[in-house]
Amino acid sequence: MMARKMGDDAHAAANAAQLRLLLADLGLIPAPLCREYFAVMRPADLTPVEIADQLARMYHADSGQKENAPSGEERTALAAYLGCHDDVREEAWAVWCGRLAPTRRNDAAYWLNVGFIEPCLEGRPV
Repeated sequence: MMARKMGDDAHAAANAAQLRLLLADLGLIPAPLCREYFAVMRPADLTPVEIADQLARMYHADSGQKENAPSGEERTALAAYLGCHDDVREEAWAVWCGRLAPTRRNDAAYWLNVGFIEPCLEGRPV
């Protein structure tokens, strides 16, 4: 049996959200079924405290707490934004780190910087 990685479910959800958008664009499923995917999180409008709240929510979801889990699109939007804005990521991390138990900080830092953040790609709108 293959072990699951922490972010597998979140990545699967992000892929499913992108597939639903594509199917709606192609007219293969009705667009109203995809309405929730058009209300994308706008990370640039969030404060570092609000981003820290979202990071905590996404970290808990990746750790197996499915209650209040983010959509795949929310996760992708925040991961891409933070991948291109190191200064914002550092500010949000400072807030979130202050809330974490000292024993959780290393795992959370690894998740944020390795498992969560999307690399910044040229031409990507953020």
